[in-house]
Amino acid sequence: MYCYRLHFTAPFHVDGRGTGFYEESESFIRSDTLSAAIVSIWALMEPQKATLLAENPPFILSSAFPFFRETYFLPRPVASQAVRLSNEKLGIGKRLKKIRWLETSLWKQVAGGQSLDDPDSLHIWQDSLATPSAVGANFPDRLWAEEERPRLSIERHSNRSAEGQIFHFGRIYFHHQGGLYFFARFSDDASREDFEFALSLLADSGIGGDRNSGNGLFQWDHGPDLGMIDPGNGPSIAISLVNPSPIDCRENWLDGAAYSLVSRGGWIGGTGLRRSRIRMFGEGSMFRRPLEGRVVEVSPEPAGHPVFRDGRGFFVSVGESQ
Repeated sequence: MYCYRLHFTAPFHVDGRGTGFYEESESFIRSDTLSAAIVSIWALMEPQKATLLAENPPFILSSAFPFFRETYFLPRPVASQAVRLSNEKLGIGKRLKKIRWLETSLWKQVAGGQSLDDPDSLHIWQDSLATPSAVGANFPDRLWAEEERPRLSIERHSNRSAEGQIFHFGRIYFHHQGGLYFFARFSDDASREDFEFALSLLADSGIGGDRNSGNGLFQWDHGPDLGMIDPGNGPSIAISLVNPSPIDCRENWLDGAAYSLVSRGGWIGGTGLRRSRIRMFGEGSMFRRPLEGRVVEVSPEPAGHPVFRDGRGFFVSVGESQ
């Protein structure tokens, strides 16, 4: 398991809705978006392998999550969101419910079954990030900031601005000491080397929307070992999006599971066509055993060429490593 950090040198825009809703951007990058960006760059390097790479990439990626300096965050386990509070603590329920990201040591405790019900023991940052209280004492006010910038709509046929049609474009700026990080597994060392070369090209071309305006540029380096372990065949938490394969859907496969569902759609670049919308298990979903997931063809009719979405699962073990 390898860890990669993205240090953004420009703001980025990622449309989490897949509807062309420009006003808002997600503040992290989901695994299917990251995988598609890498495959697109890799296909430029080896165009004869483009379809094969899209159908069966030689890597599996997690989603990309926030970090600040040496503090790393993971998505809150879904099971921890059903918190039972005493009558005296009911007033803090909304504050706890907003927490989306947990510092890794806190995440391991919560994933192992510890309840997240005492805000006095936490430093809650930007409403959605939580660390043990001692860790976040010297953090800045914000890890990222959101900006909405007005834009003029352009008519496709005349390439002129459409009179009176103004929209707002949302972008995310990260603190210069923070960014996003993700995990990767590879089929072999040669694939890892090719992946890192493609990642370097992606850094220079940008990720997300509006790259022609310089958005989405970053620098990358290797992150540390965060003590995450492979789940084997035991209880597991997804740190990617997952679209289950038929092999995953065995009898009683959802017994004891706690999961969220995420709808994924979007546009096919340069075509004006929409990808077929699919649903996936979200990050932080928990299962009795890891799911394999699958790459799904999402080509509309007619697309001209196959289009794929990576729904293979990246799972880690519940609890702390030994």
